[in-house]
Amino acid sequence: MTKKKKDDLIQEDSRKILRSDFAQLADPVTLLLFTDDAENEPFNAFARKLVTELAEITGKVRPVFEGLGGTVASKHDVTRSPTLLLQPDRYRIRFVGAPAGEEARTLALSILMASTGKTILSDQAKERLTALKEPRNVKIFVSPTCPYCPQQAALAISAAIERPGLVTAEIIEIFENKEIASRFNVSSVPQVFIDDHLVGLGLQPEEAFIEELLTAVPVTPRPAEYGGRSEKDLVIVGAGPAGLTAAIYAARSGLGTVVLEKANIGGQVSITPVVENYPGFSRIAGRTLMDMMAQQAIAYSDIHEGEDVVDVVKKDSLFEVSTTRTTYVTKAILLATGAESRKLGVPGEMQFQGRGVSYCAACDGYFFKDGKKVIVVGGGNTAATEALYLKNIGVDVTIVHRRDQLRAEKYLRQSLENNKIPVIWNSTVKEIRGEKLVTAVVIENAADGTTRTMPVNGVFVAIGYVPNNELARKLGVGMDKEGYVTVDERHRTTVRGIYAAGDLTGGEKQIVTAVGQAAVAATTVFEDIANPYWKEKT
Repeated sequence: MTKKKKDDLIQEDSRKILRSDFAQLADPVTLLLFTDDAENEPFNAFARKLVTELAEITGKVRPVFEGLGGTVASKHDVTRSPTLLLQPDRYRIRFVGAPAGEEARTLALSILMASTGKTILSDQAKERLTALKEPRNVKIFVSPTCPYCPQQAALAISAAIERPGLVTAEIIEIFENKEIASRFNVSSVPQVFIDDHLVGLGLQPEEAFIEELLTAVPVTPRPAEYGGRSEKDLVIVGAGPAGLTAAIYAARSGLGTVVLEKANIGGQVSITPVVENYPGFSRIAGRTLMDMMAQQAIAYSDIHEGEDVVDVVKKDSLFEVSTTRTTYVTKAILLATGAESRKLGVPGEMQFQGRGVSYCAACDGYFFKDGKKVIVVGGGNTAATEALYLKNIGVDVTIVHRRDQLRAEKYLRQSLENNKIPVIWNSTVKEIRGEKLVTAVVIENAADGTTRTMPVNGVFVAIGYVPNNELARKLGVGMDKEGYVTVDERHRTTVRGIYAAGDLTGGEKQIVTAVGQAAVAATTVFEDIANPYWKEKT
């Protein structure tokens, strides 16, 4: 065993996990790395060191190092440094840019899949992929800090492994490859291009991605045409803190439970850089906290990531929940779909979404880390947290707030002052301007109505949330005037058999609140199924 060195990239706890995972490796995997010291340092050094350390963990990872401009680079059409090819004699898989942060996890998973031939695609997706007859080039734009990117990248790499003669997967890091990002007008991640045409912003369900591979155009999720039926006591929709907690309590009560999540596990918390108000942790990354919750929940219940609910029908005392993969027949449904970022609703916002307009600093801030100028719009905890994160990674950030004081907690307000983050008070954004990417915003002073144009490279919107209530509306449950689901003290909705917890119900949008509500809701589901309160006792 290679002795641990102080400057190793892969820490000992991660090495232990990788040793265990890499014990499953079957065929040797070649990692062909191209670097050029004149371009993209220190990312080249990082990539060389990472590949070397992976090879030290297992003899089945075989590193090969080449420079740009030679015959090998020409053979594989490699022109950028660093570029990493995975098992190049068999597959068309490349990482353009150093696979750091979240993408290091993607690389480790890719090594496993390339070695064993076992991908993350479902059997239905593999079967559907056999219909592909034409070559497809898939570009996934990513950043090291994006929690959604690994799942999207893994789908593309899985497709390249399943159809090695037809699918090319390129995982492109946007900060190191700004020239490519600029060419495709990309400043947020993940973004999916197929044959150089944009087909998706953000993480896409497996089924949608496979259909896009077949058609090379964007698609809308629809009910599965295959997959059969599955009977459950409880279907939980949403895998944020509320959904995961409910799964633990429901399964421990003996209920047959499944959690359906159309995106990735963790919800809004997974993109929160730092959580400082959750009991038991004085300071923890949101993604880490959600990983810990997910691991506990997975021990009790099935959690289906990337599975979208597209229809629900009530039949007698049961519900039929149709998803992009199958149909569930269930006695109860617990809605934990949370909330999403509220939009500004100004000219240019939707036009430049993904091109400078963002709702997630952890996902997209990395692109602006070399001193680019951005604004954060908002005055609450989220806006303050986003601004502090951006400042700490090297972004030139200013807050724009419509009032004369922030609503954020005192601790966060003090942190903003300590970090000398300026605030433009009593002002609103009236328009976002640009050409291919954002170049400026029009700001109006609320006091005198005057406007000015402020040059910026990006706009991060953090003005609160709106409930993800589409499914709730379809089910006909009661809501308040803002669209939040109304529940009683036991978290029953106005429709018998439907329950709700977490941010979807409004009130205090805190992790601790969501998990408390979910525990009550799951316990209520168990009690109502065991002893229906609506039936007269005889």
